[in-house]
Amino acid sequence: MAASNHHEVDHVTHRRNRGTEDVSSNDADSIGGVPDDIFDANDQGLVDSPLLRLRPEEVDNFSKHFVRKYHLENYEDLFIKAGKILRDPEASMSVPHLTDEEKDALKHETSSGFWKQPKQLQVTIITLCVAAVVQGWNQTGTNGANLNWPQQLGLSNLQGCDPTGIDAWKFSIVNAATYLSASLVGCWLSDPLNEYFFGRRAAICLSAVIILASAIGGACTRTWQELLVTRILLGLGMGCKASVTPVLAAEIAPAHIRGSLVMNWQLFVAFGVLCGFTANLVVSQVGPTAWRWQVASSALPTIVLLSLIYVCPESPRFLMRRGHYRMAYQNLVLLRFHPILAAKELLYVHCQTEVESRFLGVSTKFPTHDEEKSRTSKLSSTFRRRSATARPANYWQKLYQIFAIKRNQRAITAAVVCMVGQQLCGINALQFFSSTFFCDAREGTMKDEDLLANSSYLQPLFLSWGIGLANFLFTFPAYYFIDRKGRRWLLLITIPLMALTSLAAGLSFLIPVANGARTPVIAIFTFLFMAAYSSGIGPVPFTLSAEVFPMEHRMVGMSFAVFTNLFGAGVLALFVPQLTNVIGHSGLLGIFAGLNVVAFILVFFFVRETAGAAVGGGAFGNMISVSLEELNYIFGVPAAKHAMYQWDTVLPWAWRYYVLRDKACPDQPQKLYNWASAHDREVHEVPRLV
Repeated sequence: MAASNHHEVDHVTHRRNRGTEDVSSNDADSIGGVPDDIFDANDQGLVDSPLLRLRPEEVDNFSKHFVRKYHLENYEDLFIKAGKILRDPEASMSVPHLTDEEKDALKHETSSGFWKQPKQLQVTIITLCVAAVVQGWNQTGTNGANLNWPQQLGLSNLQGCDPTGIDAWKFSIVNAATYLSASLVGCWLSDPLNEYFFGRRAAICLSAVIILASAIGGACTRTWQELLVTRILLGLGMGCKASVTPVLAAEIAPAHIRGSLVMNWQLFVAFGVLCGFTANLVVSQVGPTAWRWQVASSALPTIVLLSLIYVCPESPRFLMRRGHYRMAYQNLVLLRFHPILAAKELLYVHCQTEVESRFLGVSTKFPTHDEEKSRTSKLSSTFRRRSATARPANYWQKLYQIFAIKRNQRAITAAVVCMVGQQLCGINALQFFSSTFFCDAREGTMKDEDLLANSSYLQPLFLSWGIGLANFLFTFPAYYFIDRKGRRWLLLITIPLMALTSLAAGLSFLIPVANGARTPVIAIFTFLFMAAYSSGIGPVPFTLSAEVFPMEHRMVGMSFAVFTNLFGAGVLALFVPQLTNVIGHSGLLGIFAGLNVVAFILVFFFVRETAGAAVGGGAFGNMISVSLEELNYIFGVPAAKHAMYQWDTVLPWAWRYYVLRDKACPDQPQKLYNWASAHDREVHEVPRLV
């Protein structure tokens, strides 16, 4: 870290001395000299690396020890070069024995977009996009069916498009069952399925099988109770898949485009929503069985997903956690441009997860005194894989640790704020009930024996289709900005727009029904709301939640985050119809506008940037990407310090820059986080020139 004052230099020097002189005698208390409280109280905001504490002559020994331990001896020279690159990234091009091909790969490592990535990575991400399409299609296949299935399955108490009385509760329960099942059971299955069926791919495959069965079964139901059972089954598959798919994308993606690749989840959920609305329109005129075809239509992308999932490589990080380093390296070679990049990433992830294991409460077995004496060097003392003989934390221990460990508490806070904010913004009230929503906007009291027999009821379906199209198209701006400006930036820009457009749409319902401008005005503000949503709080929550947890707790942490999201969706699906009957659409949208204001405040103070845009310069120059493992240091900064930074630094800067238009104001506020570098570790060895 570029020291800003004498105190910071002294602190760095102290750590350097500790890392090189005391580590062999105090191995139980430190790993490579990393401060003991780095993930609890990272007050300096230092994004660190244990390799920076090694002297150049120690790097070779460490790399040799690493390849011998994990049976990678055939690649020893490659890993030695990778270790030297990681030790001093600024001098990577001067590492001895680098070939021209390796230099070219390193040079273009952080500048290549998705379509210039290896074919295997492209195929894997496209497969995960299909998984997202399945998710969105299932959400809206039932949306169009809501216009017709209540009457077909015996819910006869209808007022316009809405069931009333006891039938309204039956209608709500059937719609809510999928999301309650997904949140209460489905998402919690993801970690056991990963552990006991060996891998992310197996969990996605099993969830796709469940979804396929529910789609076919739902189309064949004869009573609302049978439809309810298939919706519960659908929720099991959706909940598990929603937890695993973004995590797999985050773990295989290169750091500099991780945000956009993980964001494909929401982009293609939006595309699936559009496909679902399109399918609703295509089959809407086939007669009384139209709703059955609408429910069954999601089987198409599910079959495609099942055909592709085992073409994809397993997550290298998952394989490393299971001790399969050789297989992890082979998969990384498939997913990266060149073996040197694969070796560099494998070695770096290993080092950071060793630090992570030490400081995040993962069960380890420390060496005895005799074992300590038998060691041949400080290096093996520092990096010995103490967890090799330890039992990994079980499911309940990991669940406890995401709340008990301070670093995880900050991560879960950020994830939950985003996930709950996505539900409380009002979007799913539109996605679940847009057909009846626009039906009510057009004619609040119209009755018809068979709604779909009246061609005028195609208008709600077309408007719903427009909602789906807007949701998909306006996700593309986020695709551009999510890695360049950051996740948090997108949220803070778009949430205020959502509050304004939600309020405007609610007030538009006060226009008299007889006024022909009523439906167009409501539709305009609804589309504007969707544009803001799709560019911000739509794609960000799942992207951020898949990143923020350490490897050992990533699946359980993501499960909890998805639980809060889908449980919120289930509660909305259950109570929105009842609440609408009491306060009307104007009151409902007004409440959502107020909740968006609350979400903005929570995001401002509690959500941290994971793209690296908030990290100052250093050894990595202009690189703004942060690896998954480096996020441990971001969330090591205490919550109070992060909140005070927003209040004392970011807020005054924003006032000067955006409101007062002060030309003397810098383009960015002072950074809270800073990169560590090998040169800072040696500041005590190099005299300063005055």
